Amino acid sequence: MRRVTVRLVAIAGLMMMWSGIGPALSEELSGQAIMDEVSRRHDRPYEREDQKMQLVDARGNIEDRQVRRYAREGDGGLYRYVVVFDSPAGVAGVALLTWQNKGADDDQWMYLPAYGREMKRTAKGGKRNYFMGTDFAFEDMTAEDKAKFRYDRQPDAVAEIRDENGQVVETADSFVLDAYPVAEDVKEESGYQYRRLYIRKDIYFIQRVDFFDRRGRFIKSQHSRSLVNVDGQTYRADITVMDNEKEKHRTIIRVQGRDLNEAAVPAGNFEQRWITTGRHLKK
Repeated sequence: MRRVTVRLVAIAGLMMMWSGIGPALSEELSGQAIMDEVSRRHDRPYEREDQKMQLVDARGNIEDRQVRRYAREGDGGLYRYVVVFDSPAGVAGVALLTWQNKGADDDQWMYLPAYGREMKRTAKGGKRNYFMGTDFAFEDMTAEDKAKFRYDRQPDAVAEIRDENGQVVETADSFVLDAYPVAEDVKEESGYQYRRLYIRKDIYFIQRVDFFDRRGRFIKSQHSRSLVNVDGQTYRADITVMDNEKEKHRTIIRVQGRDLNEAAVPAGNFEQRWITTGRHLKK
């Protein structure tokens, strides 16, 4: 038995070296270097997801929604995002458009069909608000600009990943980083003092995030599971649970379809006129 164990450990060490980061080196990595490796492995220039979203309140009442999410990388490595609600009828056609900016606030607009064809810009300070009754704030809806954050490495830990019922369903040996905003615009607008990131050591995937409010109090945690290898070293989670301890509410996202090809996310989808003319309603 000991011979088998030693062999497995040796194989694991070789795999780490083949991935470009050996065990000894990983112990010396800074928080920023770990985040750079996360991006190198998992950022992709084009992505569409079809999602089933469930909102669960304290009494166990469930609201089902169908959502499409688009992401596309543009000039300078900056991303644009669109989220579109397809059902139920009360939210069908609602859309959120985000343009990432370098060295400045991101531009973010909301489209509410009931209020006319004009898109409304997210108010200054409004990005800390919850988005459409979910447990995701507007600021949670996009990838962050790493230049605007400081990543303080904490002692490594085993992350507990929980399901929609709050039960631990898996654990992951993880790097642990505390992410603090350093850019003045983010510090001013964010609802978080910091976030604690648990990054799986074997694949450098952020599998859990704990959120702390501006006074440092725990609010909620995001758990990602059912990981799938979608391309090379790139992984995605098919199930994400945002468990809001403060509000006693949960948002569950199950990915029903995913496409990483450029044709799935035409550049025109990220312009306001694609939404205001109703073309976003056509699947």
